[in-house]
Amino acid sequence: MVRRLCFVFVVNVSLSAFAQFEPFPADKPAEPKPEPASSPAPVAMTPSAKFGLVFSLQNIFQNAGVLAGFNGGIGAQFALNERLSLRPTVSLSRSSNVPVASETVVVANGMTTTTRSFNRPVGPTSTFGLTLSGDLLYRILDGILSPYVGGGLFVSYASQARVFRDDTDMNSVTAVNDLTSTFGLGLRGLLGVSWRVHPNFSLFAEYALNITVVNTQSAATSTEVTMMGMTNSIRSSTNSTRVFEFNTALSQGASLGVVASF
Repeated sequence: MVRRLCFVFVVNVSLSAFAQFEPFPADKPAEPKPEPASSPAPVAMTPSAKFGLVFSLQNIFQNAGVLAGFNGGIGAQFALNERLSLRPTVSLSRSSNVPVASETVVVANGMTTTTRSFNRPVGPTSTFGLTLSGDLLYRILDGILSPYVGGGLFVSYASQARVFRDDTDMNSVTAVNDLTSTFGLGLRGLLGVSWRVHPNFSLFAEYALNITVVNTQSAATSTEVTMMGMTNSIRSSTNSTRVFEFNTALSQGASLGVVASF
């Protein structure tokens, strides 16, 4: 009995002594390795905002006359989903080319001779145009370069005037005042490409084909010729309405612009 008690005491003391030692490194449970820091996500090339401002300018390479006036537009763009967007725009154009008389002074033998000349304009001396349009655009591909197609409705108003006064000959003065105004309603199709240069800014170039369904035009002409104090007047006015005449209903144009998204 005494031997058994001694054996139990020795075993307990031995286990207590071993418990005071650290376990070997190989016996330790493996600590989880820290996961490498995730790299920053690439910057998205499509804006998260659903609203944008549109600024457009007619292609100056195709319409050189824009340098003598103004021809551009402003609008908004609303993203309906990832590929579909709605774009209402207002376009404005204006040009002016008022003719002026020129003088030539010649001095010979102490005598001064002044000659005045005036080139009567054949076309309009001023133009004005206003177009309201609403287009639905569909982006074909996602990416920095994104081609798109679209279509919509437009309402347009345009006027052109031919106004001048030729008084270079005091015996014969001619005054012309012609005015033509046009109102149109129609459909149009668009084909373009957008280049996203920044997550919130993109450039676009597009081509539009317009089909005027209803077109009304009014024209008034007035010519007054004064000779020897006597004035003769010639006046006329016309009004016409056309509904989809294919030979006059088609028009086309290219434009450049920028979209700022918010």
